[in-house]
Amino acid sequence: MLEQNNPEQFEIYFQRRTSTRIDAKQQQIDSLSRSEDVGMAVRVIKDRKQGFSFTTSLNRPAIERMVKSALDIAAVMPEDDFAGLPVFSTFVYPEVDAWDSKGILVPMNRKVEMAKELEAACRTADSRIQGIRSAVISESLGEVHLMDSSGDHIHHHGTVYGASISCKAEQNGDNQVGGDMQYVNFLDLLNIKSVGTVAAERATELLNAGDAPTMSCPAVFRNSVVVDLIDFLSSSFSAEEIEKGRSMLAGKDGQHLFSEHITLIDDGLLAGGLASSPFDAEGCPSQKTILIDRGFVAGTLYDTYHARKAGKASTGNASRGIKSLPEISTTNLFMQPGRRTQEQLLDGISKGVLITHLMGLHTANAVTGDFSLGASGILIENGKLTRPVRGFAVAGNVLELLRKVTDVGNDLRFFGSVGAPSVRISEISVAGK
Repeated sequence: MLEQNNPEQFEIYFQRRTSTRIDAKQQQIDSLSRSEDVGMAVRVIKDRKQGFSFTTSLNRPAIERMVKSALDIAAVMPEDDFAGLPVFSTFVYPEVDAWDSKGILVPMNRKVEMAKELEAACRTADSRIQGIRSAVISESLGEVHLMDSSGDHIHHHGTVYGASISCKAEQNGDNQVGGDMQYVNFLDLLNIKSVGTVAAERATELLNAGDAPTMSCPAVFRNSVVVDLIDFLSSSFSAEEIEKGRSMLAGKDGQHLFSEHITLIDDGLLAGGLASSPFDAEGCPSQKTILIDRGFVAGTLYDTYHARKAGKASTGNASRGIKSLPEISTTNLFMQPGRRTQEQLLDGISKGVLITHLMGLHTANAVTGDFSLGASGILIENGKLTRPVRGFAVAGNVLELLRKVTDVGNDLRFFGSVGAPSVRISEISVAGK
């Protein structure tokens, strides 16, 4: 049907994902669910106009309606000189291994036991853990297929296994909630004991927290907090956001905006990366792109459309679901780690704070980077962690904050597909009591 209507180009996209979730409580299965999502989408280019449609039903009539809808939409869309689709035969694709054939064959009863072991690891880590909200082992199997107008077919399949837990700690009438998680491509890389132990530590570390004093002081930001900052900053590297004036980095390519200790990388081929794939959602090869190079703004992320507009090549950063057109997104985004341990990051701080949580970062101004957020953490006195504090505010600007990084830790950790080490900041403003 597509060929009969003579589009200049077309692309067929197919995606299937099967997910299993096991939730344990009180050493029993609290819930076990399995779901499958499948769908197909088509893009057509005709007379410099683009049409798009999708279906979640794979019977022939539904697919024919999808194709007709895409052609009908293309007929009424405005002409676009930059409309076009990648040609797969022009690319050489790298190999990416993200499929755990052994993990898939592990019996379900063993995976149920892993969920129980996760709960037990958290409970036994600290006697102050009084309740488990959820202890989850998850498995996701995914496959993507793309075919272009020439009939060239590319595909990739991968597995993701997860362990996540949320728990409650109580002491002297106070209670706190904490948790931890880990996601990997291969089941045998899940460290269940570590996830349970860290969750207990996160729940107990802020028990009986007091007020923070108002002060300007050095600070250490935990890697999980740095991940949130990087994730907030990430959209500013998008060519589309830059073009539309919604980026903090518009017109600043090559400028030294960040600390010389910061190198930020987007790597769609990173070994073990959850977002690693031979190609992006349009079929362009994945690659490694340096976004910040020792403090200098060094890169921009492109899909094919915005690359064509800018006279550039795609960086392999298109992402999509079945129901949407491709858009620019990061893959495996991470800050390069340094050599300092946490103890070394704390060393020399006579009075400061370890920031363990920043609340509401999504409310910061995405164009200017200005923020004023609630925070919690642990006071630092004479290079040592002393007492927990919460309910204070931290205000500033994301770009200025990342300019003040004086040292970077060696504790790079990924939370999903974004990773960072802890960092030391020369000065922040704490509004306490």
